[in-house]
Amino acid sequence: MFSSQATVEQLLHLLPGVDELETLRLAMIRTAVPDPGKAWDSSSSYATLDKRILANEDVEQALAFSESALHDYVTLLHDGLRPVFRSYFTGDHAEAATHLLALGERHEATGRVRGASQCYHAALVLSLPLAEKASQIVALRRMGRVMLALGEFRDAISFYDRSVELARDTGDLRAEVIARTGVGNVAMYQGRWADSERAYLQALDLVNGADEGAFLLETGHLFNNLGNVNLRLSRLDEADEWLQRALVLWNAVDAPEDLGTCYLNLGQLRAEQGRTGDARAAFEAAVGLPVSPALKSLLAGDLAELCLVAGHVTEAETLARIAEEHAIASSSPYTLGYMYRVRGNLARYRGHEDGFTFYEKALEIAREKGYPPLEADTLADYAELRRGTGGAEEAEAYLERAREIFDQLGAVQSSARVRRALDELRTAIEVPLATVGD
Repeated sequence: MFSSQATVEQLLHLLPGVDELETLRLAMIRTAVPDPGKAWDSSSSYATLDKRILANEDVEQALAFSESALHDYVTLLHDGLRPVFRSYFTGDHAEAATHLLALGERHEATGRVRGASQCYHAALVLSLPLAEKASQIVALRRMGRVMLALGEFRDAISFYDRSVELARDTGDLRAEVIARTGVGNVAMYQGRWADSERAYLQALDLVNGADEGAFLLETGHLFNNLGNVNLRLSRLDEADEWLQRALVLWNAVDAPEDLGTCYLNLGQLRAEQGRTGDARAAFEAAVGLPVSPALKSLLAGDLAELCLVAGHVTEAETLARIAEEHAIASSSPYTLGYMYRVRGNLARYRGHEDGFTFYEKALEIAREKGYPPLEADTLADYAELRRGTGGAEEAEAYLERAREIFDQLGAVQSSARVRRALDELRTAIEVPLATVGD
């Protein structure tokens, strides 16, 4: 039966699961648009990415783009391998490993994270027998970074831990600081905030023992991360102090992504303090910076949430669409899950029951990739939707599970918020005992 268009979901089923077609998959997702034939259907506004549509000419355009990109990639791959072999045949295996690391970084820069992991793994294998451990330390750290990006937390922490040990044993202070920061980053994504804080403070102790100004970037990362973790632990004054120290440093150093991340965390802190005007100013200060698609998506998503609180629904919807586009471009599972949660909240605010589609998608990503804070936040928001649509028992179950996760994470304020929501829900559904007369 002839069809002039098809959904992303239908078309992706036609693609063989080979790595070389990943660029085509992403190109099709970016090219797809909401179905105009269902514009009359209110639920169409809440369709997830896999329900978007493409026509044949759209697919042809995506094919042409991915074919050209694949040719460019093959050139990059072979150009990157030539110095690897040259160094190897001259007997300089450490230099060969360094070239493999550089090739992996070029993979990361173009969004090919799994390809990067293969390059880093090859560098690690080559560097293991070497007496000089510098390239092995970096390879371990790079493996930790890409495993974190892929949501493979157990592997990420293992690589970072090994990098810490080797850097400490060889007296490479900078490498140890960076690796310990990586350990803290993995714990942050898992919601193990106390463990994350411990790793960051250990790294900061090392920095403080070094010459002043020797570790500017590393210090800025630690200030920012300690502000973030204190925010998660509801220590708002401490979070403010760390983020202000970070802001001073990033304004003196040319590092827009780091400055943007600092503004993101500062905006989240101001929102938690109830200072919504200051929160918006912080988010908007980051929007104008040249930052990554993932960070742009998070900023747009948080701005959308602020607009919802202020009742600016139309602006929130525009920002949510911007967050969605940047999330697609980022290829980051966490960013995509976060965006779906924001869009679920928007649908709930608008009174559309179909918002459950977004919550379910966010939960799917959070559980598959292992993001417990995202799972708990989504469950708490989802419970509000179910409560408003007559699903009180289901809402109670969602809140109970969110409370359990927050308790496990040590998220005191989030846990308390969920407990209050549970008490309110249970009070609302209590049925008084009937009085029986004589």
